[in-house]
Amino acid sequence: MHVEDSQLKAFILDAGLIAKEKLKEAEKKAKETKEQLARFLVKEKLITHEQLIKLEAYILGIPFVDLEKETIPDEILQIIPEPIARRHSIIAFRKKGRELEVAMLDPEDIQTIEFIKKKSDLKILPRLTNPISIKNALAQYQKTLEAEFGDLIKKESEIVVLPEKGKEESHKDLKEAAEQMPIIKIVETLLK
Repeated sequence: MHVEDSQLKAFILDAGLIAKEKLKEAEKKAKETKEQLARFLVKEKLITHEQLIKLEAYILGIPFVDLEKETIPDEILQIIPEPIARRHSIIAFRKKGRELEVAMLDPEDIQTIEFIKKKSDLKILPRLTNPISIKNALAQYQKTLEAEFGDLIKKESEIVVLPEKGKEESHKDLKEAAEQMPIIKIVETLLK
């Protein structure tokens, strides 16, 4: 994702985030150190990373979304498989009819957007977000997986009831019960 320095400067000045003289000085120092203006401004704490992301979203005409303020239903989250979500920093967070809103760090990642469009057969509406939002949303995948395993293990453990017997017979029964546990269901859950 790339925003021209001239656009960024204009929006920073319009928003009144940094005084004109201070911004000129920062631009000069950024050129001396051969840094991008945006990175320099954040590094020098003239603007926050959050402000920068919101400015970039506005300049690019892409809505910004803070996923920490969103409740993401599991069925929406699961539209994008976890490995893809992690690798490409993209989270499905809202679905309206045939449209799927996705939060991502790089809304110009056309290849990922097209892949999800083909996989889900939905129109993809990219939204810009911050790394913290992505990290927190990715943690929901883990919670969902833990809940699925917890339910599966609880359900299966209720089915296996061991009779009271001597130690050796009990050990033998336990071994047989373990062999009967449907490991296939656990593997299927992982593969989802």
